[in-house]
Amino acid sequence: MVSRCIVRAEAKGTLMRTAQSYEGRRIKFDNRTLYNFGSCSYLGLERHPELRAAAVAAMDEYGTQFSISRAYLECGLYQELESNLEKMTGRPVLVAPSTTLAHIAALPVLIQDNDAVLLDHFAHASLHSATELLGDAPVHLVRHSRMDQVDQLVGELSCQYDRIWLIIDGIYSMFGDVAPFNELASLLDSYPRLHIYIDDAHATSWLGTHGRGGALMHFGHHDRVVVALSLNKAFSAAGGALALPNTELKMQIRRCGGPMLFSGPIQPPMLGAAVASSRLHLGVDHVDRQHELLRRIDYTLVAADKACLPLATRCQTPIFFIPCDSVDQVTDTVRGFFNRGFYVCPSIFPAVPLNRPGIRFTITLHNELEDIDAFIATARFMVKERLGKTVGSLGLIPDDSGPRAADSGNY
Repeated sequence: MVSRCIVRAEAKGTLMRTAQSYEGRRIKFDNRTLYNFGSCSYLGLERHPELRAAAVAAMDEYGTQFSISRAYLECGLYQELESNLEKMTGRPVLVAPSTTLAHIAALPVLIQDNDAVLLDHFAHASLHSATELLGDAPVHLVRHSRMDQVDQLVGELSCQYDRIWLIIDGIYSMFGDVAPFNELASLLDSYPRLHIYIDDAHATSWLGTHGRGGALMHFGHHDRVVVALSLNKAFSAAGGALALPNTELKMQIRRCGGPMLFSGPIQPPMLGAAVASSRLHLGVDHVDRQHELLRRIDYTLVAADKACLPLATRCQTPIFFIPCDSVDQVTDTVRGFFNRGFYVCPSIFPAVPLNRPGIRFTITLHNELEDIDAFIATARFMVKERLGKTVGSLGLIPDDSGPRAADSGNY
């Protein structure tokens, strides 16, 4: 099923493309230049001169790679990076080669055989994959952000298991909706055996004090919450990070988490870029970048409302999703965007449930307001002419959803 969906999108020219050049605001492939509404570099830092200079300086010092397992010997840049990230987050931080590998390192250490797991149906695919590595701990899929179902299950499982781990995203990567943090806080107060693991990759950098993300803004001092961050996306470097309740837990994952022992390290140029990015996050100007992105997000929400676009959600995040009825409808509409000069992302199985395909577009600091105006006008036209939807109808996220690749073992 995964291959069939990907092949169909590839045949329509909407997946497996190769960029010929990239400047942030625009991207070129197939000898045409499009305005970029597909990037997750929300703050546009990937071309920042300080990150580029730091990558070169790190390469000059250490070479293109530092090919020694971190368990033996680590590049000295790791210490400065983790120190800066701890200032950012207010917590002990462990850097991993990627956010996915952070999950794979952390979850088998955190979750023991006499624990139970509740996994949000829409949680990132990397979390679904990581839970497959757990031992005897049972994994229960729960409907997306259905706190009533979580409440019921935690109550039932608390009588049988030492701990119940709820695994969720802070901001969901396809639909752009935000975890119900206030309800989660109430559940933590009600159930002392409840622990929460939050992948906040899509909130890192652009949200919260020093870019620590929304989850840490709500649960920064909670000893039963672990938060994973991304050093890609808006951070614009490489790697992932775990913000942990205490140093003892950090060192336990460092010593016992599989990828921390056998995976290759982040290579020096990207470590240098990550250190430079962390310095920017701690600087006085970072809040201005965040405010400017929020201004663009709000501008887009207002424009989308005026155009009556049928968005899946209207959360104040840089991720927007237009629901479609089929994979073919997605690919045909995405090609229409391409032909009109805009790059967007087709969202199909396995990135989303099989029966919830759509078109994802993102807003970054690369997008000028006039770009957003032109894009929204094009989106309105595409919704009316290509999707055949009544402009003004909403495609809100359903409580029940179709299968994902994680459900069928295809990840």
